[in-house]
Amino acid sequence: MDLLKLQAPIESQLALLGFELVCLESVKEGRDAILRLYIDHLDHSRGGITLDDCVAANDGLVAWIDVEFPNLREDMSLEISSPGVERPLVKADHFRRFAGRLCRIQTRIPLNGQKRFKGWIGDVTEEAVTIEEDGVLKTVPFEIFQKARLAPFDEEKTPKPRIVALAATPKQAVPVEKSAD
Repeated sequence: MDLLKLQAPIESQLALLGFELVCLESVKEGRDAILRLYIDHLDHSRGGITLDDCVAANDGLVAWIDVEFPNLREDMSLEISSPGVERPLVKADHFRRFAGRLCRIQTRIPLNGQKRFKGWIGDVTEEAVTIEEDGVLKTVPFEIFQKARLAPFDEEKTPKPRIVALAATPKQAVPVEKSAD
């Protein structure tokens, strides 16, 4: 199944149910094909996704999918999930929402000889995200992304950003230790 054909209609249907489609992926587990949807609330102030939210989204999608894409559930299982703490970052808005946070990015092709990046999210445009990795700003175009995720478990042990923290708004700023210069 072509995920590009599914994404926009599923996004629209989930929006009617009060959810945002964070990420859509097709995975193979053994002989099973799974269509996995990561969802979040459209209203981000509502907190994280619960099991009840996943059930509500599933119930709201199943009948619609059976009408719009009648063979889909014969070919694949549907799995709806919270994006979790290592949530996928797919859209520019995701990066804007988590500005100042640590993320991991993997690209399809090397950028200056590098395919894996781990840095603090800084400026975001519709074309690229700038991250601070080891004190150096690197701009990574979305068009070469393979995948990107938040890296919350690494935040404590990764040196805090200096450049991104200075540019961040007070709400997004990550504390910077003072140097003894």
